[in-house]
Amino acid sequence: MIVSAQHKRTRAAHRLTAIKVRKLMKRGLYEDGAGLRLVITDKGTKRWALRVVINGRRVERGLGVFPDVGLDDAREKAAVLRRAAKAGRDPRAEEKQKKLRSTTFKEAFETFFAVREQQLSNGKHVQQWRNTMRDYVFPKVGRRPIAEVSAGEIIHILEPIWFTKPETASRVLQRLKVVFDSAILRGMREKANPCIGVAAELGTEHRQVKHFAALPWGDLPAFVRELRKRTAMPATKLVLEFLILTATRSGEARGALWQEIEFDRKLWTIPGVDPVTGRRTKTREPHIVPLSDRTVEILEEARKLGRGPVVFSGTKGQPLSDNTLSKLMRVAKVAGTPHGFRSAFKDWAAEAGVRDEVSEAALAHSDQNAVRAAYRRTSFLDERVGLMQRWADFVCGPMLAPREKDHVHAEQEVSPAISDRMEGYDVGSATLAPSPNVPTGTCADR
Repeated sequence: MIVSAQHKRTRAAHRLTAIKVRKLMKRGLYEDGAGLRLVITDKGTKRWALRVVINGRRVERGLGVFPDVGLDDAREKAAVLRRAAKAGRDPRAEEKQKKLRSTTFKEAFETFFAVREQQLSNGKHVQQWRNTMRDYVFPKVGRRPIAEVSAGEIIHILEPIWFTKPETASRVLQRLKVVFDSAILRGMREKANPCIGVAAELGTEHRQVKHFAALPWGDLPAFVRELRKRTAMPATKLVLEFLILTATRSGEARGALWQEIEFDRKLWTIPGVDPVTGRRTKTREPHIVPLSDRTVEILEEARKLGRGPVVFSGTKGQPLSDNTLSKLMRVAKVAGTPHGFRSAFKDWAAEAGVRDEVSEAALAHSDQNAVRAAYRRTSFLDERVGLMQRWADFVCGPMLAPREKDHVHAEQEVSPAISDRMEGYDVGSATLAPSPNVPTGTCADR
């Protein structure tokens, strides 16, 4: 009997039989030939695998589990993979790439944001990201494959708000750009970022970006005197004055904990990241704030109001809400925003001749000069001790600190603008009645 060479190669390759595959039970590798093998695990599971060289690299591809995939099916799948490999193709990678290319914008955003969320300084920023996507982006391209979203669609998203809400539009564009950058890096998109050139196309003429409103620093002493006289929740008035005197951010002051205060050293250490409260500084680095005489008095007054871990707590022992101060400043239209007091401090420091690096350290600003920041090993704490006392003396007046001494200054002239603005509203109240014709200043977002 004459056996052809092709028949010999087939018999050499097909070493297993259906009966043998069914009877095999011992853990091990059983070769069928030409790279196809049956793998039996410790638990008795039988699976098919093919070892094949694709573009010069040997890889192993799973072909399914027995008995769902029988011997003949495994050989057929192996033949398909071998032919593709011979042509320089990898069907598995192609399938994976095809799946990536079908990823929707919303899915790509969630993948990206799972990482970015860990880098944001607080929960408010996390919600702002999600809100802008929900309100402006998802309705238009949320279900579109991110690989196919065009620059024209980005323009369509931004056009309605580009001039009417310029600050929001800029943030939406910035967030879109980093989402597309992530998609390109992750293989979800091959085309260039569709946000490139959009700002230039929409134009920047006549766009007015609003900055944080700020009460001029010269009006602060009169403002604080009027603030102390208001009928309001004591914790609300105390935290607002504390925020002004420490030049800290609203969330940092509202979330202050007793365990962070060192009365003997007159220091307040704000943790960069607090695993318990979730609070953190914007830079994610601890920030030490020297406490002036008046801020210590404020803390002593706050201690009498409650026994919980939060210094300035609401009725349920939790930190006061962001709106407690923000709504006051917004509705009253007199003291700008809580953040604006940081600008007032910065302006006062400049007028008082304080070195810029010292006032920047007091505000916990990171140095934008990367080289200088890398070599700087000081936070100017000693200088800031005197600086924060000088600031408190200016705002409160030396020896003016205790509220019970306010009557000493009853005959002092109060700025008419301040008096008019403060009159008629309750600090910390949910129903503020702002005075008309209220001038406000502006400052950059510090």
